Amino acid sequence: MTRRVENRMQRVPSSLLLYCICTLVQAVTVEALFLERGHRGIVPCPMSISCKKLVKDVDAMYWFYGSLSDTFLLISYFKGRVAPQNGIPEGVYDIDDECNLIIENVTASNAGTYFYKLKPRFKSTTEGQIEVRDKVSPSRPYPTVIDCNQDHDADMCEVRVRHDSTVYNLTCIMEQVKPAVELKWFLGGLTEFKASTADRPVVLPANTGLWLRNNTYSTSATIQVPSDDNDIEYVCEAMGDVAVGRSTTRTRVRLTKTKPTTATYDEVQSSSNPGTTLALTDSIPIPNKPVDLSVIWAVVASIVFIGFVAACVYIVYLKKKQREFIRAETCAYEPPDLSMTCLWAFTPGCPFSCYNFRQNDF
Repeated sequence: MTRRVENRMQRVPSSLLLYCICTLVQAVTVEALFLERGHRGIVPCPMSISCKKLVKDVDAMYWFYGSLSDTFLLISYFKGRVAPQNGIPEGVYDIDDECNLIIENVTASNAGTYFYKLKPRFKSTTEGQIEVRDKVSPSRPYPTVIDCNQDHDADMCEVRVRHDSTVYNLTCIMEQVKPAVELKWFLGGLTEFKASTADRPVVLPANTGLWLRNNTYSTSATIQVPSDDNDIEYVCEAMGDVAVGRSTTRTRVRLTKTKPTTATYDEVQSSSNPGTTLALTDSIPIPNKPVDLSVIWAVVASIVFIGFVAACVYIVYLKKKQREFIRAETCAYEPPDLSMTCLWAFTPGCPFSCYNFRQNDF
């Protein structure tokens, strides 16, 4: 395609070609550029887009952020050499063969106004600016419908509602995208509902590694529909040229009512009348079972036995203490006859026993 264009341009007179180039440059309008977070971003040079100038035809190229001041210079190209400026390390920015600014890893901080200075060979310097904004695409390709059985990549889901309900609230959401999308509900994909919509800012905790989804938006749309239409299909569409692209994404929803279930009486409660059926609504009630008295008696007997053992142990302990007290009183007895001398000696059962004898017995 490029060769065909160049061949056609060679056939055009030089004066006419110069007029066309100048007219083309004057007609260039640079709209806001959206770059995806976490991806490699390209900020195009408008002059490069219009004139297809290569670096070999350029003496110097400078890219700035926020201002044309030298202190805001990001990266430069001068006579064949590309170099980052103002202490910016290698690998953050680059300049390609068409003078475009390359952002190796786009983050939210890269949003803002970029300025450039282009000095073509044998021509005067050209200046310009481009507005750059960051975007975050949805993590799943279709809107999510609350309480809907839906696979990750499926655009069709089913919502089960109670059999006795008359209305149901359908809510679809698109979470953590930037900029916010527009959600709409349709009946059968044709008639639009008046939905209740809301855009909620998403601010995630810092230092959690979730910077890619931080400072985004979650959009929801809710409608109330009759739940007795099982064959009706509802469609939620997400629209937004930036976040979801120029083609809309949609999720189709069908409502299905839960049916009353039946169960035999034996499945619900022990009875002597098998075959009796009970009509249940949404769940089977659990019958009250009689309490097993044998279990209660076993517990009571265990408690009584433990109490009896404890009482016996306590009685034995009291008797032992009583015997020790009697021995202590006996050993502490002092003979009334002061003419007798006591000989203290160690004997079993009493720490010391007093043996009386007369002094002249020696």
